[in-house]
Amino acid sequence: MLSYQHIYHAGNFADVHKHSALCLVLEHLTQKPKPFAYIDTHAGRGFYDLQSSEAQKTDEAKGGIWGVDQDTAPAEVRRYFENIASCNPKGGRRFYPGSPKVALLNSREQDRVILIEKHPQEFQALSENFEREPRAILHRRDALEGLVALVPPDERRGMVLIDPSYEIKSEYADIANAVEKAYHRWPTGMYMIWYPLLPVAGHQRLLKALKQSGITRILISEIALHAPQGLSGMYGSGIALINPPWQLEQGLARLGQWIVNSLSDASERRARVEWLVPEAKKEGDRERNQG
Repeated sequence: MLSYQHIYHAGNFADVHKHSALCLVLEHLTQKPKPFAYIDTHAGRGFYDLQSSEAQKTDEAKGGIWGVDQDTAPAEVRRYFENIASCNPKGGRRFYPGSPKVALLNSREQDRVILIEKHPQEFQALSENFEREPRAILHRRDALEGLVALVPPDERRGMVLIDPSYEIKSEYADIANAVEKAYHRWPTGMYMIWYPLLPVAGHQRLLKALKQSGITRILISEIALHAPQGLSGMYGSGIALINPPWQLEQGLARLGQWIVNSLSDASERRARVEWLVPEAKKEGDRERNQG
């Protein structure tokens, strides 16, 4: 299905959760001099005008990046806001960096940013936004086919962001299968999988499949702004991280709590970080965290 365009949802609360967490992971990767590869399986157009007619049609930024309180933000969100400021030299938060832009802003000359997008209009916009960026390598191809085909990267160090629309119910299982295949090809890579919290709870199928895959060291971060309402509507955002940086859970916990406190006064709001599959006990497993 090729109907989804993220411009209608750019800057929403899930973007705040996902992109601020992405900044934390990339910050960890840049702490070592060795180059890394970043692979984005659902890149979209990578850069968004939140005052465009499409974005204003849903106005989801009001409950996201336009609604969060920067004054109460923890230190973990500093780079995220720096990224937004760099995209808005005149001030404000009109222009919003999608994950491709976040990756470029938080990587170095020696690092590669590999962007995959299948939607023809989105790929055209992606090309226009990043055609002058020498570190950006663009692929118009199927996301999950590209994921398996492109790992391991030559750098042997890096991460993958998997951020689909979940318009098709089978995507939860398809993603788990593709990640399992990619992991067997590149077990030292970091994998960051975003998923929505919806009343139908499709994400539980994804988490169950990941838990049964045999992959170890899977950390999850979830935020919920309120309790599920009715049979539809996204009420929260989740991230599953395979091979997360050491001690990332503390930063994610502070980040998640800040988001829900900024955007919701519902008694059911919550933020949680926990291990879906704990760290293996074998000697040397920590060294697999390649950071």
